Amino acid sequence: GNLPADLVITHGRLFNVYTREFIPDQAIWVKNGWIAYVGPNHDPPKDKDTQLIDSEGMVLLPGLIDGHTHLTASKTLVDEFVKHVIPTGTTTVITETIELGSVVGKDGIEWFVRGLNGQPIRFFYTVPPLCGLTPIEEAVAPSNEALAPFLKDSKCVGLGEIYWSNLFLKGIQSERVLGLVSMSHASEKRVEGHTAGASGKKLQAYTCF
Repeated sequence: GNLPADLVITHGRLFNVYTREFIPDQAIWVKNGWIAYVGPNHDPPKDKDTQLIDSEGMVLLPGLIDGHTHLTASKTLVDEFVKHVIPTGTTTVITETIELGSVVGKDGIEWFVRGLNGQPIRFFYTVPPLCGLTPIEEAVAPSNEALAPFLKDSKCVGLGEIYWSNLFLKGIQSERVLGLVSMSHASEKRVEGHTAGASGKKLQAYTCF
């Protein structure tokens, strides 16, 4: 409240994602691209450059996060995907990169990741371990050294969709994946499993396998 706001949104009905409440007659102040204030005060310091938006009758909510998707599985280019996502209120997307990686290896991952830059919403991605039950399914998997630069990228949130059973295989398959897990931890990145939808007896059966 000491400096003029760049943007002031007033009289909105604010959705609190923590309490699930809709709070009437709230204001949002923005300064230098950051939200500086959310609350009932509609009159912060302003100057001639302050933009004012009266949102009476509208709902204010934070940008939504798509925490897991396979963008290329829909055979859609990033630019086209963005056109359909922005109107939904989604401002951040975390995507897997396995599809192109499983076809052309490192080159496919690099090509896809470059397309995430310069978009009007935030994109993050995971590195694909490119696991398979048999060695032939891992034929195009890049070496761990080739994947290391991805794990150092600030847009990379970790290692995506590991088949946990591969960690218990004998030989090069498990050694490669265990090495990737170690590299991810060393880079302070997450390691994501692949048991989506498994719960209860199904999850216990999977862990026994």
